[in-house]
Amino acid sequence: MILIDRARSGVGPVRLHRLFRENDVDGAAMQRLDTERQDAEADMTLLRCSPTGTDVAQVTARYAYVHALAAREITAESAFAPARPGPVEAVLLDWAGTMAHLESAEEWLSGALDAAGIPVPAQDRRAWARQAEAAGLPGGRRPADLSPHSLAAWWRQQLDPKAHRDVYHRLLDEAGLPWPDAAGALYRRTMSAEGWRIDPAARRAIVRLCRAGIRIGVVSNIGWDLRPILRQHDLLRWVSDCVMSYDVAARKPSPVIFQTACQRLGVQPHHTLMVGDNPEADRGGEALGMRTIILPSAPSGDERWQPVLTAALGPSSASN
Repeated sequence: MILIDRARSGVGPVRLHRLFRENDVDGAAMQRLDTERQDAEADMTLLRCSPTGTDVAQVTARYAYVHALAAREITAESAFAPARPGPVEAVLLDWAGTMAHLESAEEWLSGALDAAGIPVPAQDRRAWARQAEAAGLPGGRRPADLSPHSLAAWWRQQLDPKAHRDVYHRLLDEAGLPWPDAAGALYRRTMSAEGWRIDPAARRAIVRLCRAGIRIGVVSNIGWDLRPILRQHDLLRWVSDCVMSYDVAARKPSPVIFQTACQRLGVQPHHTLMVGDNPEADRGGEALGMRTIILPSAPSGDERWQPVLTAALGPSSASN
């Protein structure tokens, strides 16, 4: 285990010092940080011994939480990174919530049941779709909803296709859907072109940018190969590269995944614009001098993408 190696090598305590360095915070926040520091140090002590599998799972879950705090800290600090704005040569796009959205729970369930050849009346499908949605399907739940053991697996799912599959099947079990033979079809549906709705305004913006000579990359925290969906939706001819967290062993907001995308596209970060919908994850490239636009959930349509075109093409070009 990486965490055990870090604990025994002394890297863990050094990392803890960096994570919990003192900032200008109030008394309550300082007390919380002190508690988190003590808990983390206790975890490192445990890992230096001979931890059980349960110990490792619990520590992994807590370490994932600490890592998330560190990621937000890095994102906050990135505002102080030296920015060297220049002409935009490439635009990096987040996938889910930016370029595309998952279909509804009812569409997901109906499509998978049809693929599995399981006839279910429409009224029953609607009822089971509501139950699946309450369990976090089809898109999966956020970490706050999961137990410590499940959180450890959830944290790995964007870096490990097997973990991604295991987490999803666990959610299917929790949803209690009465068709065990449809589990595979339900899982595959979330990774199919039929299961995703491409934002038409995003497509129009991508085409406009490409025709202006700007390279397009997709950067996604994802535990499976996104390229077949891009191909089936006729987007790969506009997208120069697709950088996925599981494939490069790094996830947003780590600067590593943004640096990898820039290297593959042959551009410098300060000539690159990142576009996403999650400020915690998608601003990680700012530490490299990359500019970022976080799209609002509203308005929709072309108006949502106007700031991207303006930043990349200039005010006069974007309005044409």
